[in-house]
Amino acid sequence: MSKVAARPRSKTRDLRFAVRVKAEPKSVYQALTSARELTRWWLLGAETDARNSGRVRMVWPRVRRSDGSRCDGFGEREGVFVDLEPARKVAWLFRPARGDRRAPPLVTLFIEKRGAASEITLVHAGFPASPAAEELRRGYACAWEDGLAKLKLYLETGRTCKMELLDLESAAILTRARR
Repeated sequence: MSKVAARPRSKTRDLRFAVRVKAEPKSVYQALTSARELTRWWLLGAETDARNSGRVRMVWPRVRRSDGSRCDGFGEREGVFVDLEPARKVAWLFRPARGDRRAPPLVTLFIEKRGAASEITLVHAGFPASPAAEELRRGYACAWEDGLAKLKLYLETGRTCKMELLDLESAAILTRARR
């Protein structure tokens, strides 16, 4: 009788979101790399040097949930662009948040042309797989979904809602209502 080796359990978990946006990849890329664009649809403040190894600084607002309570978001983060491919890929490497070194630093967004739209896939890889880190991962999942939903709303309608928490389902409804 042969033995089947048990696969070792992964020590990390990843966040992965995909959203289709009716916009050209060039517009998506610009919205993710330009400080001016980032502050139009998502951030309170931003500084970007959109080139590989260029600096990025982002300041997120504290947003309101539908029940009126506040959500802290990411606060302020600094880092560098580590892999930019115009109209195809944006990757940021962030310094750890003050007091929390458990969050992985690399966030990558892949942009693929799909007919008249772009499919954006966000990957934030390397969260600890421990139960103690699950709340951290869920918080980042909520924040990244909010960001992608706001990007969709902005690129498809020109509207913004920086101070409200948004999810992808709501963004889809809001963009359909605009048509």
